[in-house]
Amino acid sequence: MNDTDDIRKGRPSASSAHYNTLCRGRHKMCMPFPDETSAAAIDGTAQHFRMENPTFKIREDLIPATETAAEQRDSVIGLVWNDWKSNPPQVHLEQRLWYRGDRFSGQADYVGVRDGKALIIDYKFGRGAVSEAATNQQLMWLAVLIDCHYKVEQVTVAIVQPHAGTPTLHTYVREEFNKIRRRVLAVVRDIDSPHAKLRSGEVQCRYCKAINICPAVEGKRNALSKLDPEKTTDLTNAHMASILPSLSAIRLLCDKLEDEAIERLRERPELFKGWELKTGSGRREITDPAKAYDDLIKAKVIDESGLSRAMNLRLDKLKRVLQEYNEVSFREADTIMQDTLGENLKKHEGKVKLCRAE
Repeated sequence: MNDTDDIRKGRPSASSAHYNTLCRGRHKMCMPFPDETSAAAIDGTAQHFRMENPTFKIREDLIPATETAAEQRDSVIGLVWNDWKSNPPQVHLEQRLWYRGDRFSGQADYVGVRDGKALIIDYKFGRGAVSEAATNQQLMWLAVLIDCHYKVEQVTVAIVQPHAGTPTLHTYVREEFNKIRRRVLAVVRDIDSPHAKLRSGEVQCRYCKAINICPAVEGKRNALSKLDPEKTTDLTNAHMASILPSLSAIRLLCDKLEDEAIERLRERPELFKGWELKTGSGRREITDPAKAYDDLIKAKVIDESGLSRAMNLRLDKLKRVLQEYNEVSFREADTIMQDTLGENLKKHEGKVKLCRAE
């Protein structure tokens, strides 16, 4: 779980290890910017608090995942110490550890230590895929910190992600500690270097706070802007292969710039001459298929054979069937559908688009 930059003292943290390993200049670029959050991140933080303190109040819909996570945590602990309930390990929850000289830090959700063994558990309450414990950079950094602070012969790391199935585990043994320590410290040295290299890419740019000013992304964007859209078929395979890694970073930057422009135009519609906001195309959905079925049959605008052809009541298919059955135009079929289904036909507004003013 992430803490504030003040607690991290401006130093690299295990929580960003994956991104900083891919882009060694990312840490310094992001330092001037405040942390960003989202509704999902706030929910995840609440669930982490619940794991630390089972009496912590959270929304009802968030509780099942924490219950599953607690069951999975207990099963993982049992794999390391089969008698843990009668002889529990020393437990540290949400404790920030520092490497010598405050070179980097990390805060594990759960750390257990007993009989020369340590267990690190990281809770992930998102639904997106994360790397398994054996290749997870954050857990590797945490394992190095545990070796620094406790006299253990092995460190087992585990990811508990209740929405993604069973936990994944990996064990580092004493013979591997020097190797992973060297790997971690090599990344930290690169991060501290005045020549830390910026490297754009889909993963490291996705949540980067500095993407709008990043020279690596800007360079890629400038290079791509010089390509002739009409001559993409002339690109060699080698040139195309060199471009592909840049596309996601450029797309992320473009999305963020457009979102920022939209927010500014919401406040001051006249701000950018020649630009305006338009509501995108919405979509509609049937909220109660069973009621829609009854209403359509009762109104005698369709028969059961026609409905069977629109099986899942996809609106485009349903309108075609209504058009054929009633021998009307497609627009008239849409009106029939709207009049018959009424409030059961829910419309979702389209995303606001940034457009050239007409």
